[in-house]
Amino acid sequence: MFCSAFRVSCSRARKIRGALHFRRAISAYLLRYRGMQADPAQIVIGSGTEYLYGLVAQLLPRAALYGIEAQSYEKIRLVYSAYARPYELLPLDAYGVSAEGLAASRASLLHVTPYQSYPSGVTATAAKRFEYLRWAKERAAFLVEDDYASEFSLQKKPLETIYAMDSNDSVIYLNTFTKTLAPSMRVAYMVLPKRLLESYRERLGFYACTVPALDQYVLAEYIDRGYLERRLNQLRRKLRLSMRDSKAQAPEDVPQPLRSESGN
Repeated sequence: MFCSAFRVSCSRARKIRGALHFRRAISAYLLRYRGMQADPAQIVIGSGTEYLYGLVAQLLPRAALYGIEAQSYEKIRLVYSAYARPYELLPLDAYGVSAEGLAASRASLLHVTPYQSYPSGVTATAAKRFEYLRWAKERAAFLVEDDYASEFSLQKKPLETIYAMDSNDSVIYLNTFTKTLAPSMRVAYMVLPKRLLESYRERLGFYACTVPALDQYVLAEYIDRGYLERRLNQLRRKLRLSMRDSKAQAPEDVPQPLRSESGN
């Protein structure tokens, strides 16, 4: 019975947002480990965050303006440019996009990396994250939370995401398994606000999932059995010990949270 269901699901997985089994596993993991309530229907699977940037670029009307951190991962700007989406670069201070930059912005969507933004290394404070949410609420705008590394924070508990702090259904959350598992693991996911689901279906519902179904099922089993959380906890402990020992670099088997050109 399982094999039959697996074959049917595999045949459908590439025609939708991703295998339901995988999206359910991610949904349960986000609730357990990150305090995020995300229905599987809100989750979209893709082959790396750069692919998901392209989906974000097509979600809003063509004339919508995208706000990007002035110092940010270059691929963000390049992908929006490739889709001919207008964007503006917003200045950073020590805590994230500056208050002045937010106030002057005309963007309909703000793309931020709140934890160790690359290449600036800036981490947004809780106050700054709430400021982003207020900005989005006041303008009926959206935020993209590009969360490629906060699972490696040195705190005993994972950092609270902007998505988990949001009460206005305005955050598009992006994350990847590249840093968590292996650089060759080109699997990422996006959590859409419920109020963007209809827009996604209308504008992007024709896309096939770009991740092989078998890979999705293997990862789903890995997550469901608790191996992902166990690995993250082990890696974070190693990072804390490395910092405590004042070593110049973390152990070789601990992935570094800094983003690289191939790190998505």
